Amino acid sequence: MTSVNYQLLSVNCTGGAASPRPRIAFRGDWLPEMGFVSGALVQALPEPDGFVFNLCNENVNYSDLFNSTKKKGGGLIRVYTSEAKGHGGPTFVTSGKYIYSGGLKMRDAIIAKYDHGMIRVRKIDPRKLGFKNLRLIMTTYITRKYANVIPKVRLCGDWLNEIGFTIDSLATAASVLGGITLNLQAADPEYNALMKYARGHRMKIVQVYKEPHNRGEQQPCIGITGSCVDTAGFKPGDTLAASYDYGVIKLQTLDFKKLGF
Repeated sequence: MTSVNYQLLSVNCTGGAASPRPRIAFRGDWLPEMGFVSGALVQALPEPDGFVFNLCNENVNYSDLFNSTKKKGGGLIRVYTSEAKGHGGPTFVTSGKYIYSGGLKMRDAIIAKYDHGMIRVRKIDPRKLGFKNLRLIMTTYITRKYANVIPKVRLCGDWLNEIGFTIDSLATAASVLGGITLNLQAADPEYNALMKYARGHRMKIVQVYKEPHNRGEQQPCIGITGSCVDTAGFKPGDTLAASYDYGVIKLQTLDFKKLGF
């Protein structure tokens, strides 16, 4: 059975201040696995709130394909092997104002669903998922000696400061199948009482810590592992919807159908 996977991306800007243009870049070892090998031709076509990137047959007539693609408001792209430091490997990039025809603009958050010979991109619109504020995250994992792979949910960034989850603050994490809810606790709580409350309600206490890999401005970070993640049923590689308001973050499995997939 052919696998289907997802990646979180964004529409970047190229061309500088003089001539800014939207840009979407795909890179990684997963490209050849899906048939997008170096030298392959890719047709980019606009769709409602996104694009579809189709791998083209080697025997196509380039001129005919170019003209038909242009009439549909799309473009043709070649996959190449990048040697850029930190971004090496199979790559293809699409840029130009025709990206606007898919309802996308610079700095839009997008999600890409890919299968063999096809990549479909959709704009992430919180309203389609029933949320006011939304961030998408990927469940990662950690490995420990004499233990299996352990799934981990990791939240990081200045947006946590804006909703009260500052460095060293405490929160409780309540878990049910398909979801985890984080509730910020009062500053300087009585720890023993909080521990008793958390145990009585089968919650986990989470402390916000400083992002260890950021040498510049301090950013808050939250890491959740163990039974809390197991109860929610989250697996490494899962895409989660993180809806939030001041003092509350709700994590749940993303419904891809609501994004147009």
